Amino acid sequence: MQEKVVFQLEMIDQRTKQKAMKVVCEFPGVTVIDVKEKGKLKVTGDFDKFVMTKKLKKICDYVDIIAVGPDGKPDQIQNPVKKPEPKVTRPTTSYPRRKPGPSQNSDACIIL
Repeated sequence: MQEKVVFQLEMIDQRTKQKAMKVVCEFPGVTVIDVKEKGKLKVTGDFDKFVMTKKLKKICDYVDIIAVGPDGKPDQIQNPVKKPEPKVTRPTTSYPRRKPGPSQNSDACIIL
């Protein structure tokens, strides 16, 4: 089961950040890595979070797990919200139809 883990790291410089990314990328079972926020590393996948924490502690001085939870993306796909479809109505005005045959005026000329 895929889960989302958020690590808080003490990254001093760019080189430390690159080493941490390399360790996480090579870890089996990792599918998504996000490092947009400063000092936070979000990892999604099926992996052992405690072993990953141990490996990250070899690189960074301070590593802590902030949040652990299921990955939210599959739940949204399984239970989509259905919007009601708008009903299209046709205009109800009808025009009188002509009656087939000769007109009511018998004096009218019919050309064939």
